[in-house]
Amino acid sequence: MVKFTGVFCAGIAGLAMSLPALACPAKIGATLSLTGSYATFGPPISNAAALAIEHMTAAGWKVGDCTKLEYIVRDDQTQPSVGVDAARRLVDVDGVPAIVGPISSGVTGPILSSVTVEKGVLMVPSASSSPTFSDMAREGKLNGLFYRVQPSDALQAVAIAKLAWDAGNRSIAIVHLNNDWGNNLSKQFAATFKALGGTIVSQVAYNAEQSSYRAEVNKALEAKPQSAFIAATVIDGSKILRDWISLGGTTKFLFPLGMNDAKLIEQIGEQYLKDAWFVTPGAPQPNSRSVFYQAYEKRYNLEAGKGVGPGRDTGYDAAALISLAMMAAKDYKSGKAIAAAMNKVTDPNGTPIAATPEDFKKAVQLLAEGKRIRYVGASGAMMHDKFGDVTTPFVGWQVENKAYVQKKNVTAQDIADIKSKTGT
Repeated sequence: MVKFTGVFCAGIAGLAMSLPALACPAKIGATLSLTGSYATFGPPISNAAALAIEHMTAAGWKVGDCTKLEYIVRDDQTQPSVGVDAARRLVDVDGVPAIVGPISSGVTGPILSSVTVEKGVLMVPSASSSPTFSDMAREGKLNGLFYRVQPSDALQAVAIAKLAWDAGNRSIAIVHLNNDWGNNLSKQFAATFKALGGTIVSQVAYNAEQSSYRAEVNKALEAKPQSAFIAATVIDGSKILRDWISLGGTTKFLFPLGMNDAKLIEQIGEQYLKDAWFVTPGAPQPNSRSVFYQAYEKRYNLEAGKGVGPGRDTGYDAAALISLAMMAAKDYKSGKAIAAAMNKVTDPNGTPIAATPEDFKKAVQLLAEGKRIRYVGASGAMMHDKFGDVTTPFVGWQVENKAYVQKKNVTAQDIADIKSKTGT
């Protein structure tokens, strides 16, 4: 059974009752931006997490005598205080031992500090790529209760800088969201790009949800950059791009994860994005990604290609990993036990398991026998270090025929080599 709170896009709706936690069904919670500045991402990510639970249930998920998984999502409104309250309700009222975490790093941090670590609850964020959480883990502040499915911005920025350099860009203007994510991402990108030999001609921060960004764009264009790195959400990014294009700026764009949305092509026009590069974490095809999107689009009655967007794959993987770790731990009540079993479902030497109901059936049997698996998710194979950070390759995409087409791979070794050579 799948349970929801809040209002969702087509196909998902419901209401969670505030009842005492029961022994079964097993519960997986989520704090996501169903409203607020990240509302364009939240509902589809929640739908993807719900689909993972549906697939796992159809595959025969089981821990002991419990065969029911329940998904409960609460809206964090992209606000830290609301997110903390939502997480407390999930933990104290709904009794969840694990949470598919927020999109915004600014919401994730307070929840970790105020709720989940203290309560012994595992968090697997769908996004929240701030390097701050890696530092917290190294300082022993997370007690092994935090695992990523998306690499930190420290790695994504290196991948974007390599794509920019390899594409022949030598002078770049940066326009970035003025929050933890945007500030960290732009800082790391600038450091890496300069270490590679490039020049950052301007770096302009913007505040979200403005009606126009003409002033920020004018400032960024003063140095006549060869290209532009726009670290934004799709909503703000579309406005920035319209101002940028109207003022005659270069259309050699670089975009981080979050801008690879079909809506961007519709709102801006393919002709202005033909020289743009988009980067996402994940292994090159073939992997589980295309299979996931086909299932996602079928489940939510979307046209082919219309389901593609940021966070869907990692939202699915976060819920799938928690479900698998529950079986590996043979425990669906203890967040600490579930977290401790994460390495049993992401073992590089384990049996590969793709993000499909058919492979989930194999996983159910293997984990029941005490064997290890390697989850190869919708966003690629999962492999974590002792701090819960995931290391993945990256893929560079370009727009062709109104669709995102894979053009270049940046391997995990590429990133390690650049970090070693540049000291970034």
